[in-house]
Amino acid sequence: MEDRQQEKLGLSIVTTSSNVTCTQRERQSLLLFKKSLIDIDNVLSTWSGLECCEWHGVGCDIRDGHVAKLDIRDKGLGGELTHSLQNLKHLRYLDLSFKYFSGNIPEFIVLFQRLEYLNLAGSFDSGAVPHHLGNLSSLKYLNLRDNNALDMTSIGNVKTRGLITDYLEWVSSLSSLRYLDLSGITIGKRIDWFNPVINKLPSLLTLNMALCDISIPLTGLVNFTSLNSIELSFNYIDPTIPDWLSNLTGLMHLNLHKNHFQGKIPGFIGMFSTLATIDLSFNSFDTSIPDMLCNLSSLVHLNLSRNMFSGPIPASVGLLLRLEDLCLRYNRLTGNIPMSLGRLSNLKNLDLSHNSLVGILSETHFTKLKNLNYLVLSWNSLALNFSSHWIAPFQLRTLFASSCNIGPHFPNWLQTQKNLQALHLSNSSIRDTIPEWFENILSHILDLDLSNNHIGGKIPQFHGISSNPTGARILKMNSNKFEGLLVPFSSNVNLLDLLDNLL
Repeated sequence: MEDRQQEKLGLSIVTTSSNVTCTQRERQSLLLFKKSLIDIDNVLSTWSGLECCEWHGVGCDIRDGHVAKLDIRDKGLGGELTHSLQNLKHLRYLDLSFKYFSGNIPEFIVLFQRLEYLNLAGSFDSGAVPHHLGNLSSLKYLNLRDNNALDMTSIGNVKTRGLITDYLEWVSSLSSLRYLDLSGITIGKRIDWFNPVINKLPSLLTLNMALCDISIPLTGLVNFTSLNSIELSFNYIDPTIPDWLSNLTGLMHLNLHKNHFQGKIPGFIGMFSTLATIDLSFNSFDTSIPDMLCNLSSLVHLNLSRNMFSGPIPASVGLLLRLEDLCLRYNRLTGNIPMSLGRLSNLKNLDLSHNSLVGILSETHFTKLKNLNYLVLSWNSLALNFSSHWIAPFQLRTLFASSCNIGPHFPNWLQTQKNLQALHLSNSSIRDTIPEWFENILSHILDLDLSNNHIGGKIPQFHGISSNPTGARILKMNSNKFEGLLVPFSSNVNLLDLLDNLL
C-alpha cells in the first residue's frame, strides 16, 4: 500500500535490506537522535547493533548503504528534534508525523537536498514555518498539517495560535510538488499570493488548506489542470464558489466544508465527470438539490448536510450507482423519499435526519441496499411500513429512527440485525411489549433509546451485556409503560433513564 502511494507520487522507493551495511557516521547520528526522544512504547527497541539498515523505520539505498528513508510516525514518541539528524544528507524520505517535538521546525532540514517526501504533520504546533523549506527543490510530498488546530476546531473550540506563515511565495520554488498539505497553518487574508503560487506548481495533484484563515480570489487564471483533490474547509470563505475551479476538469475530491458559500451550486460542478467526493456541508446553500449532481456517475461520497437545501430529494439519485455515503441531514428537504434510492447497492451510510420528509418507507426503498450499515432517519414525518415476514438485505450497526412512525408493533425485522450497536426508536408510536427475541440482540447494543413510546410489560433482561467487555453505555427507556420490579443492570452502564414508567 505504501509502495503504491510512493509510486503514484513519483517517489524513489526505498526499502530496508539486509544486503547493505550502513555507515558508522549515520548509525551514530540515529543513536544520538534516539537518545533525545521520549519513547514510552519502546517503538525504537530494534535500534541497536551495527546494521542500522535493519532497524525499525530505517531504509537504506541498496547501491551505497546510505540511510535514505526514516519513517517513525508514532504517537508514542516525542522529545526534541536534534541536530544529530543533519548527518543523514542522503535522506529522500522523512516521516516524523503524529509525534510532538518541542521547539520550532528546525532549519537544518534544508540540508536534506535530496528529500522527496517530508511529513511533519502534527509534529510542531507553534512557531513560524521556515521559508527555507523552499530550497528543497526535489520535494514531491510536503505535509505540515497542524493536527492540534484542526482537532480543536472540529470540537467547537477556538483555534489557538499554532503554526503561522506570513509569506507563502517560498512554496512556488517547489515546482515538483504533487502533494501539499498546509492545513491548520495561519496564512491570513492576503489573496494576491494564491494564483501566482499555485500556478507555479504544474504537477500538483493534492492541495489541502483547511483552517488556514485565508481568503481566495473568486476569479483568476489557473494555468494547469493536474489538480485532482482540493480541500479548503474551515476557512469561512464567502459568498460563492470560485469560478477558477471550473478549470480543474480532472478533480476527484472537492471539500469545501464549513465556509459561507450560499445561493446555488455552480453548474460547472456537474461537468466534473471524475468527482468521487463532494463535501459542501456547513454552508448556506438555499436552493433545491440540483439534478446535475446525480449525473456524476463516479460519486462515492456526497455530503450536503447543514445547509438550507429545500424541495424533494431528486429521483435521479438512483443513478449514483457507486455511492457509498449520502448525508443530507439538517436541511429543509420536503416530499417523499424516492423509490430509486433502493438501487444504490453500494450504499453503506445514509443520513436523512432533521428534515421535513414525509410519506411511507417500504421494502422497495431498500431492495438492493445489501451493504447498508448506518441508517439515520430521525426527526422527519416518515412512516416505516415493512411486512412482519420481511428479511432485510443488510446488517446495520446503527439505526436511528426517532420521531418516525414505526408502531404500533415492535419492528419484527430487527431480529435479523446481529451487528446492531446503536438503536434509537424514541417517540416512534410503539404500543407493544418488547418481544422475547429482542434480548438476543441486546448484548451488542451500546446505545439504546426507546423513550417516549407506550411500551409495556417487564423491563427486558440485560444479562448478555455483562458478558460483553465493552458493555452498554446508554440505556434510555423513560416515558413508557414498563412495570414490575427493576432488573439488575451491569456496572458498565454509564447512563440509565427509567423515569416516568410504572415500575
